[in-house]
Amino acid sequence: MSYAGKVTTYDLTVGEKIDIDELIYLISPVDSPMINGIASDGKQILASSGCTETTFKWMDEEILLPRAAADAVNSSTGTSVTTVSVSAADSYKFQVGDLVSVMDEGAVQHAAVLRVTGVNNTSGDLTVAGWANHSAQTAIAVGDIVTCLGTALAEGSDPGTARAADRVMRSNFTQIFGPTPVEMSRTEQQISRYGVPDEFAKQVFNRSIENVITREQAYLYGQPVNDTTNKMRSTGGLAYWLSSNVSTATSLSAANIDTQLQACYNAGGVPDVLIANPVSLTTLNDTANTSTVRHVIDDPRRGRVPTMSIFSEFGQVDVVRNRWVNAETAFLVKKENISRRVMQPLVVEALAKTGDADKVQIVCEEGLQVKGQGHMAFFKQLTDYTGSA
Repeated sequence: MSYAGKVTTYDLTVGEKIDIDELIYLISPVDSPMINGIASDGKQILASSGCTETTFKWMDEEILLPRAAADAVNSSTGTSVTTVSVSAADSYKFQVGDLVSVMDEGAVQHAAVLRVTGVNNTSGDLTVAGWANHSAQTAIAVGDIVTCLGTALAEGSDPGTARAADRVMRSNFTQIFGPTPVEMSRTEQQISRYGVPDEFAKQVFNRSIENVITREQAYLYGQPVNDTTNKMRSTGGLAYWLSSNVSTATSLSAANIDTQLQACYNAGGVPDVLIANPVSLTTLNDTANTSTVRHVIDDPRRGRVPTMSIFSEFGQVDVVRNRWVNAETAFLVKKENISRRVMQPLVVEALAKTGDADKVQIVCEEGLQVKGQGHMAFFKQLTDYTGSA
């Protein structure tokens, strides 16, 4: 293998017509499944929209769902339970007069219902009193679910204290991918090559594919940085943005995926795509998983590629094979939540001509937008894989 910058007739000699079979390999569309891939619904996995600023912003909004997890132990039982602790942020989900039930989801349901008589938004402590079957209240452990059952206010009373959760402003940056130069002498362009009618166009095509792969990898693992001093910036990828539901499971089993789907569901969303390297799909490829995992050839998909779908209580999740995903990681995403924000689409621009050579540059500028990251999940330390990636 030899490499060259400025291509002349003394470079790339392997492609010249000699007595060998034609072996010109072009990169398959599956090499950029996020950007160019088509899902079973006939739509691109990663949608795109324009932007007019190098920093693009969006808002994530959290609904004050009337339930939370206890974050402190209360070993008391029965009528001695007068305090239920949640996080300070979750305390805004409750107000004086709320009726709550506190239970371990893995335990037998009990009938105790408590009434909130005070809310401390600094400590997260809810002061409670008995409402119904107070004596049946069991000890509270971290992670027990505090569920609001509505309010119990005196007839004709004023409403409680108003509550609201401000939207969270997110921002990412466009990244310039390129410019990548292609330069070739006019003489080189006239040399006849086996299976390549236009060597210059072939080189432009190859550099363009490399650009797409670079973007694909940035959208997986990029970190958002805006170096205003040196006027450089990079965009953040899925591994950066998916911070709420991060799994330390070591395998992509149907059970482990289902656990993350449950977490996403509890947060208000359901992912519909699992992006992973094929080497990490060992467990899912086990024939014992046929009750939840199906392999099909789906005609609407580009190139009739084999597809895998995971079926659970939360519906169907399509598995997207991506060779650029590290074997140790995988991403559960919702297609409508992620998109490319394009400042400048991929273009090939002619550069000033100097000497007897043609010169162009390949460049684009775009970034990744991830809305509702709490509705998606990230597997970060898989170990159950074959081979390497």
